[in-house]
Amino acid sequence: MGHNSSEEPVRHFIMPTQSRQQVTIQDVAKAVGASKSTVSAAFTGKGRVSPQRRDEILNTARELGFEPNPHAQRLSNGRSANMVGLFSLTLDYMAWQTMSHLHHELADCGYEAPLYTYGYSLEDWPDYRPLLSSLIRQQPEGIICNTFKLPPEATDIFCQYLQKGGAVVGLNSPLDVPCDQLLFDRETNTRLAIRHLLEAGHREIGLGGLMAHDLFRPRMQGYQAELKAHGIIAEPSWLIDIEVRGGSNMVTDEARGAALAEQFVRLKKRPSALCIVNDTVAATFVHQLLARGYKVPEDISVVAIDGMPITLYSVVKITTVTQPREEMAAKAVEFLLERLTGAYNGAPRKITYTGEVVARDSVRKIQ
Repeated sequence: MGHNSSEEPVRHFIMPTQSRQQVTIQDVAKAVGASKSTVSAAFTGKGRVSPQRRDEILNTARELGFEPNPHAQRLSNGRSANMVGLFSLTLDYMAWQTMSHLHHELADCGYEAPLYTYGYSLEDWPDYRPLLSSLIRQQPEGIICNTFKLPPEATDIFCQYLQKGGAVVGLNSPLDVPCDQLLFDRETNTRLAIRHLLEAGHREIGLGGLMAHDLFRPRMQGYQAELKAHGIIAEPSWLIDIEVRGGSNMVTDEARGAALAEQFVRLKKRPSALCIVNDTVAATFVHQLLARGYKVPEDISVVAIDGMPITLYSVVKITTVTQPREEMAAKAVEFLLERLTGAYNGAPRKITYTGEVVARDSVRKIQ
């Protein structure tokens, strides 16, 4: 299985400076007919790579002049070999799905991937520092950070970790850290949802989500921008905030969906369509309306956001705009392994994803 690094240490080849920038891990993968993750696993001496296959990959790398020496340097600096920390401040369904994809990708490459999180989606954001500091004390080779905006003190912790030879990949939201990042464009994603409703003939469109009245949030900006592009001014009463407060700071998306339905039926004038941030919230909203005698999409059309399975298996199959979490997770692992193996040592890279509309039964076309 390739877990024999103590008996046969990974060889690190020295290559001329001129060819160092020309030969990449993709070149090695192509030459041996393997995936980049398999080549990365061969370089680390771990993962599901047979000794014969590993020798073939290393010999090919030597012949091509490819050298993954930064990985060896990190090991000599005391990093925990074959450990990548996953950092997600909260763990709602979307974050949990993302963490699952990351863990699967890393495990296939022979990496342990402990998850550091405070748990379910929280209303009151806890202090980042204790959790992040606890992770870094484990001295992982790399960290994949999947969370929202970091405060300055947490950003400083990441920067110090990078300066000491660690590798960081940011996932989902922008980080003020000089690292590779895979970003999700929530503004454009929301615009796709509103555009789908506009193309179906709707002009009275509302938005349901956390802090829906916050003009600086990307979802709100996308909602307003797409309406404005069609000459429509958003109706303030159709911006429905689904923030729920109770005896605990742990609130489920189902509770938010029920609260959204309650607020919607109390409106004196209702929109013909509603864009709802979060698929579970949307599915609960639809179920609550059906229980009250409303019809979807006849009385209200709904577009959800996230692309989770619940939209397909709801009583009414819900149109949704996806978040490509599996694709993003795979690319995050690819970027991190390229850093760890030395396949890429250049400037921080950034890729932005937007998702796509999956049309189902919850949107009525208006003639």
